[in-house]
Amino acid sequence: MLRNICSTFIYVLTFIFILSQEQANGALHGTTKKMVEEANKKGPYLGLVIPNLFEMNPLLSNPEYKSTKLVIDYAGRRFRFGKIHKKPVILVMSGMGLVNAAVATQLLLSLFEIEGVIHYGIAGNANPNLHIGDVTIAEYWSHSAMWNWQRYGDGPENPLPFEGDGGFTREIGYLKFATYSSNGDDNLLNNVWYQAEEVYPVDGTPEQTQQAFWIPVDPNYFLLSKTLEVRILYLYTSLITIILKVFS
Repeated sequence: MLRNICSTFIYVLTFIFILSQEQANGALHGTTKKMVEEANKKGPYLGLVIPNLFEMNPLLSNPEYKSTKLVIDYAGRRFRFGKIHKKPVILVMSGMGLVNAAVATQLLLSLFEIEGVIHYGIAGNANPNLHIGDVTIAEYWSHSAMWNWQRYGDGPENPLPFEGDGGFTREIGYLKFATYSSNGDDNLLNNVWYQAEEVYPVDGTPEQTQQAFWIPVDPNYFLLSKTLEVRILYLYTSLITIILKVFS
């Protein structure tokens, strides 16, 4: 009797451990797994990654968006299913920042049958020819927060650490903080040199990286974007502007 009780207790503990481990590893299970499998039967989808509800709500309320009422919650994200002009789409709110955008995009690609991903949202602008409300589509984008911070006293003629060994580079350019000083004094922050990202191509050799500073958007989608038209909803007239490069 005692042996049976002990065996049952061990089995229960083992089951709880396996269940907890499955949840901790983020594995799909139960109802969520079935919902994802059923949803994928109706794919492929176009994925729309949107930073926040402020930028998502206009799409949700747009008559061109037809919700299928299917919603799947997973890993802190809510995946909304619908159609735009009869095209199946999945909407996911990523949250602000590149880390959130990367996580949301990877979840979208890992869970569902996706044929393409579009990121949209509000962006800042330093081009005087663009105005609030303009729709812009970039051919290239760059993550400009990869820096090598140069020691105070060193300048453009001084090499960066590990520069000769394929490490940091001075090829892209740098920002000198003193250039933007209002009183013309030098700045102890000195210079930051922009660096390329390490990219792992999906069709490349594992753990072998490529360097990329300017990352092109999908050429087919970019070509398609040139044919888009904007429906004017407000008094302000906004046209689509194709721009070469954007920073993030």
